[in-house]
This record gives sequence, C-alpha cells and structure tokens, in this order.
Amino acid sequence: MQVPPAHSAIKKDGKPVYLAARKGLEVKLEPRPVTIHSFVIEKIELPVVYFRVVCSTGTYIRSLANDFGAALGVGGYMSSLRRTRIGTFEVTDADDLVSFEKTIDALKAGSSEG
Repeated sequence: MQVPPAHSAIKKDGKPVYLAARKGLEVKLEPRPVTIHSFVIEKIELPVVYFRVVCSTGTYIRSLANDFGAALGVGGYMSSLRRTRIGTFEVTDADDLVSFEKTIDALKAGSSEG
C-alpha cells in the first residue's frame, strides 16, 4: 500500500489534489495498492543510492524513494528519475533526437508534395 503525495494529480471531489496542496490546505489521501515487481540496488555512492524498479501503474517513484529512506531510518528523496519502459514501449526502441527530426522532416516533405 502506498499513500499518494499531496501534490499528485489524483482527483478528490472532482479537482486535482495538488490545487489544494499548493494553497497550503491539508490533503489527506488514502493508501492505494501498488505492486513492486522488482527493486534492485544498482550502485551505492553514499549518500546516493541508485536503484531500478519495475512496478505497477499508479506507483509514485518519488514516494517510493522517500519510503525507502524512511525504512532505513535516514530519510530519502529522488534527485533524478528516468523512465526506461512503459508497457511494451522501451527507451531502447526510441529514436534519438536527430533521427526523430529526420522522420518529421520526411513526413513534412511528403505532405507538401500532394
């Protein structure tokens, strides 16, 4: 179970809770079930710990980092995040920026011919 952060886009009474949180209002969210399929510590360079996680939709990774630090009794926060996969889409299959721009240019050139 994971409690979503107060600055999340979850809606309560039809409005995103981050709107209330930004106004300084107290936001209370109920814990939600999440699944952590794997959690692997890849490198430790104290105070930085690098990890890779495979998780279910709806998991807040920044909250997971905070929970991880709390479990160690030292606190924790996320300093960087990189999504490497969502569903069947993997970052290794993505075009780099140069290839993407060439694809867009080719599509533009093709549409102007007709």
